[in-house]
Amino acid sequence: MTSKPSERISRRDHRVDFLRGLALAMIFINHVPGNLYAGFTTSNFGFSDAAEIFVLLAGFASANAYFTRFSRGETWDASLGALKRALVLYMSHILTTVMALALFCTAAIFFARPGYVHDMIYNMGLTPLFKDTASGLVGMVLLGHQLGYFNILPMYMFFLGVLPVMMWLARVSLKLLFAVSLALWLAAGWYGLNIPNYPIPGGWFFNPFAWQLLFVMGFIAGQWWRDGRLPVFDPRLFWLSVAYLAFSCAWIKLGYSAWKPAETLIPQHLWNFDKTYLALPRILHILALSYVVMISPFGEWLRRIPASNPLTVMGRHSLPVFCTGSLLAMAGAILRYEWGGGVFRDTVIILTGFTIPMLVAYTLDSGRSVPLTRTAQATT
Repeated sequence: MTSKPSERISRRDHRVDFLRGLALAMIFINHVPGNLYAGFTTSNFGFSDAAEIFVLLAGFASANAYFTRFSRGETWDASLGALKRALVLYMSHILTTVMALALFCTAAIFFARPGYVHDMIYNMGLTPLFKDTASGLVGMVLLGHQLGYFNILPMYMFFLGVLPVMMWLARVSLKLLFAVSLALWLAAGWYGLNIPNYPIPGGWFFNPFAWQLLFVMGFIAGQWWRDGRLPVFDPRLFWLSVAYLAFSCAWIKLGYSAWKPAETLIPQHLWNFDKTYLALPRILHILALSYVVMISPFGEWLRRIPASNPLTVMGRHSLPVFCTGSLLAMAGAILRYEWGGGVFRDTVIILTGFTIPMLVAYTLDSGRSVPLTRTAQATT
């Protein structure tokens, strides 16, 4: 007998959607330069920021979305599904990039400020597209040139593109997957491996060879969750994590984040605070934060958050919310530059940037029955 849609139980964990929605909200706030609310996001209290949260959760979600089918023999369907999703991300990235270009061109014309399209007001990487348009457009299409604040989707495309290989390694052994991932992270940091930019020199801001380690960690955690291996309280690990979080918070608050360490035998990409290469302090911080959150009473509180919570709905539709929020953040940055900041104006910009993506998410969510999660069902 087939259960009714409202009674059907899904393995989707809405805590992941809530945390992903929270990460999207912080990304939006941080992408409006200078606003007063940016001082309350996680980047001001530790070594990692919302990007680490988003990538870790992306790996967790991928284990449930694709590896469930892959591990039961639907290898081709699961792999093709990941590749199709990567294509959707690519089209979304190109569309939002073009719309961002149009937005700054509009600002340059309307406010008579050519600096908007020459990186004199915001360093977005627009200059190559207007100085050498032919090369710039080729670079944009090939992902060799990515605008500032619009460079996280290409990294996620990379992960989905190689996800079939990750899943094949995971089917052999999760330990093997982690070992290969760790080796790639070490090689990226040690030898400076990265995907090159074009037409300007350098590499991707979010180096996928380094950031894949965090994605893989999230993937492994997602597989453990599917197998019922939930985190348990270990007093030594818990207090060690709390101590590390306190240390990183003090380090940031005392202004040591600007410290430039001396050269050592070990490349700085691996052990300083480099975001491009996802240095070790950033990895340890997001892992410590994740453990403390999930093992603390806050983790239990997350279980009781309904699937209709605004942040949960936004996390459930993360791609359209991210794209909409990114464009609104740029619009907010332009308006803030023209009007100035302050409590009232910053509040209007931030509330508007929350409300519109939220309405988009609820519109996409309307008419669908949100299934219960295994975790939520167990607590009712």
